[in-house]
Amino acid sequence: MVAAIKNSVPYITFRRYNKAFRRLVKLPRYLGSEYRCPVCGVGLRTFKPMWKSYGRDVERFGYIHRNAESETFNLKAMTCPKCDATDRERLMAIYLDKVWPTLGAKDRIRLIDFAPAYPLSLKIKRYPSIDYRSADLGRADVQDHIDLTDISYPDESADIFICSHIFEHIPDDRKAMRELLRILKPDGFGLVLVPLVVGVDETTEELGHSTLEYRWKHFGMGDHVRHYGKRDFLRRLTESGFAIEQLGIDYFGREPFRLHGIAENSVLYVVRPAA
Repeated sequence: MVAAIKNSVPYITFRRYNKAFRRLVKLPRYLGSEYRCPVCGVGLRTFKPMWKSYGRDVERFGYIHRNAESETFNLKAMTCPKCDATDRERLMAIYLDKVWPTLGAKDRIRLIDFAPAYPLSLKIKRYPSIDYRSADLGRADVQDHIDLTDISYPDESADIFICSHIFEHIPDDRKAMRELLRILKPDGFGLVLVPLVVGVDETTEELGHSTLEYRWKHFGMGDHVRHYGKRDFLRRLTESGFAIEQLGIDYFGREPFRLHGIAENSVLYVVRPAA
């Protein structure tokens, strides 16, 4: 009963506005001109760091990569004090701002946002010619309830999809990748991100059911079913039929990364149907 209430749209909306109000009260201490959030546009003196509870859990469960460098994970500048956009959402925002004007020849651009991040979704909905759809397996605050391994959309029905930090939750991630390829138009693209640790190339994943403690220790979060290695992650996408662009600081520029609070090792994976 409690879980159903917490997953209801009224409750989600209440919590969202309650958190937004509390951020607004505290916002003046963060305002400035040193940084800027590309999602909401606010000028900032600083971004907010990663919440302390994450660090406590990492130490508590003994996450094996807790002292290693993670890709696209800015612990010191994790969220925007105004809109709560994370660094990976800010990275996707500056990419979409960069490429959207080049898509103007299309009458409507259908973008599917899987497990949508609320701050980024608000920004995306303001793009011209956008036909936006939000999708998730269990959340009540989305337009479509979708199992990523069995997507109900027709073939070649999406111009763009966003799939950020989802694959690590899905036992059959390769099937989900193939489904995303199926719904993507031949000239479309997807934005894909998963947690990655710098220098780790091979994936480790649970075999059968594992405990919360095991998943935290080996995968870095209690609801993850694997820990991707970069080389293997790229191989899985390629074997599923995608061509991959790895866009980092050389593509975006050092100053945009600094301005928007994005770590210099950040990489956005842009996938397209392979020729």
